Formats: sequence, C-alpha cells, structure tokens
Amino acid sequence: MFKIAVIAGTPVDTRMGVEYIEGKNGPGAEIELQPVYMPVSEDCDAQVRFQYSDDAAKKRRMDEIFDAAIADGIEDFFIYCNSLSGAFDFDTYAVEKGVRIYTPLQQYHRLGQVYSRVGVIAANNLSAYNIEKHLRADNEDIYVIGSGNMAIVNSIEHGLAPEEIIEKCGLRHFVDYLATCGSQALLLGCTHFPYLKEELRGYCRIPLVDPADEMYKAMTEAIQKQHRDIG
Repeated sequence: MFKIAVIAGTPVDTRMGVEYIEGKNGPGAEIELQPVYMPVSEDCDAQVRFQYSDDAAKKRRMDEIFDAAIADGIEDFFIYCNSLSGAFDFDTYAVEKGVRIYTPLQQYHRLGQVYSRVGVIAANNLSAYNIEKHLRADNEDIYVIGSGNMAIVNSIEHGLAPEEIIEKCGLRHFVDYLATCGSQALLLGCTHFPYLKEELRGYCRIPLVDPADEMYKAMTEAIQKQHRDIG
C-alpha cells in the first residue's frame, strides 16, 4: 500500500478527497493507496483568505504541510481542490520539494484539446479564471462559459441536500443556459461539486466532467512506474 497526502482547502473537501481515494481501493484495484488527510484551512472563509493572501504566506503554509508529509515518507500529493490548485504554483513547488503533485489544473491542459466550447462552474472567479487559462493553454480557440459561486460550496459544507442546493443556487437554469449556448460538456471546477453530480445529471443535457478521475489515473500510473523502476 502506498501512502499519499490528500490536500484540500477545508476539512470537508479534504475528507471528500480521502473518501474518493478510499473508494478506488478494494477488489479489482490495480494499486492500493492509503490517503492521509491534510486540510489547509479550518473553513471556507479562511480558505478564501488564504487563496487571496500573498505568495510568501501561501508558501509558509504549504511548507508546513509538505514538510510534515515528506518527513512521514510521502512522495505523492493529491490536491483535491480546484481553487487551491489555481492559487499556488504547485508545478514549480513539486520540483523544489522533489515530490510528485497532482492537481485539477494539470488535467485542463488535456481537456482543452478535447472540447471547442465548454461550460465551467467553479468555487470562485479566481478559480474560474485559472481553469479557463489552462484550457486555453492547449487550445487558444476554445470558448469557455464560466461561473464562480461560493454559495454552492458553503451549502455543501453545511450539509444541505443536493436537490435543495440545485434549486437554491439556480443550477437547473445554469445547466440549461450552458446547453443552449452550445457547450459540449460541463466541467465540475470544484472538488466539492461531485456531491451534486448524480442529482445534476438528471437535469443536465450535456456530459459532466470530473477532473479527479484524470488526476487519479495520472497518480496511479506514476506510482506504478516508480515501483517498476525500483523493482
């Protein structure tokens, strides 16, 4: 079993990330992973303040988390938070620390090659901007229709039922709008949002895309390759 750090903005989405990894284990799994719970902030408001803080403050917090994990023998880091991954340069940081870091934003480069018109729903507009920037990195002609809405995240944090959140936050109208505008898919640009995925599918006329699946695939492939190389 390989130990990995699951890092996200709040205790809620960090726990969701741990549960996501645990759900991949069991019969038929190509690799068994032991997720280690490592939230950055105590709640949504603190996480927003963190994301808009200066680079030095963000790096100090990342050093606290990563140094503790590295001391525990962890080499793989699963960033289960879209907005967090857009607020800090994890690709450069991975080189500095000599570890492997997997983020949602890394997956948007590939998705930018798949779609010509896509909808994005994110936690905030900083995250929506960074997702669009990464989609456009490999496709300058992609047309992105995006929205950032912390009210959805807060509702999930407070445990509201998916159907109630969809109605309260106008998501039925939003997904209709995206389909009418010709979006080929809706990217769930926040790792809280798979909480709504099954309910949202009933209203959405276009496919839903969860970047966590691509992150998991990239991570397991890298760990398996390292194991083969060592063996």
